[in-house]
Amino acid sequence: MNKEKEFINIINKLLNKDLNKDIVVGIGDDAAILSGNKQNKKVICSDSIVEDLHFKFDYFSFKNIGWKSIAINSSDLAAMGAVPEYFTVSIGVPSHISNKNFEQLILGMKECCDSHGGFIVGGDIVKSEKLFISITAVGSLFQRGFLTRSSAKPGDKIAVTGNLGDSLGGLKLLSNNNTIENKLTLSHLKPSPRIFESEKLIEAGVKCCMDISDGLNNDLLNLSESSKVSLEINVEEIPVSKELMDLFPTNYIDIAINGGEDYELLFTFDDSKIKLPFNHFVIGRVLEKNAKNIFYKNKGKIFEPRIDSWSHFE
Repeated sequence: MNKEKEFINIINKLLNKDLNKDIVVGIGDDAAILSGNKQNKKVICSDSIVEDLHFKFDYFSFKNIGWKSIAINSSDLAAMGAVPEYFTVSIGVPSHISNKNFEQLILGMKECCDSHGGFIVGGDIVKSEKLFISITAVGSLFQRGFLTRSSAKPGDKIAVTGNLGDSLGGLKLLSNNNTIENKLTLSHLKPSPRIFESEKLIEAGVKCCMDISDGLNNDLLNLSESSKVSLEINVEEIPVSKELMDLFPTNYIDIAINGGEDYELLFTFDDSKIKLPFNHFVIGRVLEKNAKNIFYKNKGKIFEPRIDSWSHFE
């Protein structure tokens, strides 16, 4: 178990006993859901990005940093079946940040809100040795139900909304001083939360979903543990862009399985009852709980991917 999960377990142990009837979904999912008005349940989440851990000034513009800080929170709302409404933003600002830099940072946030929904309504500014942004997002659920990572059922198909690995591929290019703008680098610098697809999942009757922020393998483990099921993944069905295959011909599958920050949606559904009105990719199926959480196969044969998942603390 990695350090982040150890910390989350401590939080769950100490705080989940305090949950009350107004909390529909609490600690452990992409966001919390509060009962509130029966016609308009509120969804709340928070996420942070920190200089040199989540972004580097070598290749991130201030506008892209601002955009990404909003986008990752909007993605957590989408994972629950919610549309963004409001954001509060706390920013730690180093002394070298100019007024122009700060203006670009805020413009990036505004552009993401204008594109995907929500308004910035407050926050805090403090002095810091490194730039960090911490955001709390509030959203409203679409009219029918909500999504959680704990509702996968044996027999469900496992699917994703788009290509995987592009963000990590883009990061590898950027880290090697390849700053030419292309599909991979843009995927890392300026991700798009899947708000439209989230709404369509709710309308179709899907119940189980999460966003792919920590990499496919890590998030499959999270889904497996939350739903108490095992998962079988066909690696040949994992969607991978032509750009990733062309630029990383020998290891694009490993990048797709391990890469974080794709912000596609990972969901399960009963394909005998649910028809989805948008392009998606079925990559496996849900099994009864087994001793092993995830079984990878390649064209029917057991496949052992190289697992090298990123962690905040390692």
